Amino acid sequence: MGWGWLVGMRVAVDAVAAGAGLLPGAGPLRHTTVNLVAALADLAPYCSWHVLCPAFAPLHELSNRLNTSVHSVRFAARMRPVRVLYQNSGYALALRRLRPDVTLHTVNVAPPFGPRPRVVMLRSLQCFTHPRQFGWLRRTYLQFALRRSLLGANRVVAGTAAAARDAQRLLGLDPDRLRVVPHGLAPHIASALEEPPPTRRTERPYLLAVSTFYGHKNYPRLLQAFASLRRRNAIPHHLRIVGADADLTAADLGRVATELGVGDSVSLLGPVPHDQIGPHYQQADALVYVSLAETFGHPPLEAMALGCPVIASNTTSLPEITGGAAELADPTDAQAIASAIERVVTQPQRRAALVSRGRERARDITWPRAAERLLGVLQEVADASASTAP
Repeated sequence: MGWGWLVGMRVAVDAVAAGAGLLPGAGPLRHTTVNLVAALADLAPYCSWHVLCPAFAPLHELSNRLNTSVHSVRFAARMRPVRVLYQNSGYALALRRLRPDVTLHTVNVAPPFGPRPRVVMLRSLQCFTHPRQFGWLRRTYLQFALRRSLLGANRVVAGTAAAARDAQRLLGLDPDRLRVVPHGLAPHIASALEEPPPTRRTERPYLLAVSTFYGHKNYPRLLQAFASLRRRNAIPHHLRIVGADADLTAADLGRVATELGVGDSVSLLGPVPHDQIGPHYQQADALVYVSLAETFGHPPLEAMALGCPVIASNTTSLPEITGGAAELADPTDAQAIASAIERVVTQPQRRAALVSRGRERARDITWPRAAERLLGVLQEVADASASTAP
């Protein structure tokens, strides 16, 4: 469908709630926000897109587009309590001043008294599914804010059908107001699909794990699985971990690795800017992504596009995202994870089949396709609001 006829719609894009998640190397929020807005702006060039982001993490990648304005919000402080206070007070006025026809909230929550109609993108449900990884105050706020925001939205957009089902089960969301819009691949990742998978050249083979160190990412159990393989000399691999501190820190994971006897075989590389992550995937023998809870899962999708076989959890959104192109394992069972790793790295034919299927799967999930679906949701909401206006 072409959207060139869509003229004059003003869309406010709220990225303030992402906070420090918009900093380079902090996770997928920055590059997913930038790539989604860029695809929307390309698809609907006669709409005006007004992107609000914290002043400490400006989205300068979008600032040179004729139909896109980036508003750096200086009151959205880096300190979470200060930012949350502003989001629930003066921020609604900043959004209202833009007089949008519809507002797209990109990360879970919308400010009370903000402009309507509104579409909220569901990015995480861990405060409900894994509440113990949050302190009492933060957990209570997040559960309240998510429930209020999602139940009060005109439409809720989930990245996977699994996340949509979880939202219905946990929050009682009306399925008629839920839409599923998968995300996409950054252009520098997607471009690798036009070339053959690279030949691996590392002297010592390695496994890769990529994600911020949240509790539900399941790193201690991954380290247990890796240690069991090394103890019985099943694989010669090193384990490289890319990610930033969160509930756990690099020091915590280093201590766990040392206690398990594999400290010398684990490298904690810290956060890596997204435009530099590609070679880490391309030279790895496998990505191991055994998260306990995901609403989408970008690293497996990126790994598949870059010719890296994937070992992933058999729960939540990951079977849906990988689409039969990954080796799945029970993330609560370290031995099951170890067995899956061993199958992939010791059976060349199995590994080659995963690489081939993974690249085909990655071709199906693109930002232009996501933008077309999401633009349809925004137009649906704006039209419904206009038809009921006095």
